Amino acid sequence: MVHKTETKKAKQILHDVIFELQNVSESMQWFLSYDRLSELLEIRKEECLRKVYQFKSAKPQMTLSGGFHEVDGDLLVDFLAWNLELDEVAEEFLKGGIFFSERPLYELRESYKTLIQKTIANHKLDQELILLLTAATIDFDDAVDSYLMDKFEIDFFVRRSIHQFLEKFDIHPEFGAEEFLYEYLKSLIPTKILNFRDITREFRDRTYYELYGRFREAKKKKKKKIVQSVSIELKDLLAFFDLEPGATIIDVKKKFKELLKKYHPDINKKGEEMTKRIILKYNRLVELIGT
Repeated sequence: MVHKTETKKAKQILHDVIFELQNVSESMQWFLSYDRLSELLEIRKEECLRKVYQFKSAKPQMTLSGGFHEVDGDLLVDFLAWNLELDEVAEEFLKGGIFFSERPLYELRESYKTLIQKTIANHKLDQELILLLTAATIDFDDAVDSYLMDKFEIDFFVRRSIHQFLEKFDIHPEFGAEEFLYEYLKSLIPTKILNFRDITREFRDRTYYELYGRFREAKKKKKKKIVQSVSIELKDLLAFFDLEPGATIIDVKKKFKELLKKYHPDINKKGEEMTKRIILKYNRLVELIGT
């Protein structure tokens, strides 16, 4: 009976934390101070700080900055799960529309790819148009790009996949989740993570076969130029985050959080555009280091 009462109390505290973040959230940007957290946990501030320090001992990447920002969402989720002894914290944060961990974001990316592939697979090819576009361009992929852009809108796929994602997890969209996810997907479209040509590769190969009755040959990549280009870009991105060559993902994430906190709109009223640049450059740098 005591255990059930404690669990019920823990769930109420979790509900109160989520409600607090929903109230202060603006486009899924929020900050929860240690002072306020101690009130929500119904413990003294000293006890709350002791717990935070104890938690940090197992999280070397964690920085102490007076509280948890949205970029520390994964740490706040883990802290609450550990402190409240609840397994459903991440799921409740997801439903609350205030923080998305990597796992659901990966699922969103995959559903976006699948939506494009299924839609295009059911599309009846306009051979006359694509032959016209092919004749007007040197590169076959450029012709297919023009064809697909004429027949479909990327924005439709983005918004549709987000709508399905919100419905599937029963997520509250009124706290900025929809706008956040829209900006998230749009920022990844120019990168290798959501490269449009990779997503539509099967359609391109099938289209080529339908037009010419043979499989197309794979392109020979100019490796030296690509490596040189990537090397310059990597160097520029590392410089942007004030990092040295050989920096790890953990180093990048730490600098990413420091910059976001510096330009957070709650702290810097003119920091919104810079925040967008930081997120775009972070996604690209993580991609390059990962490869």
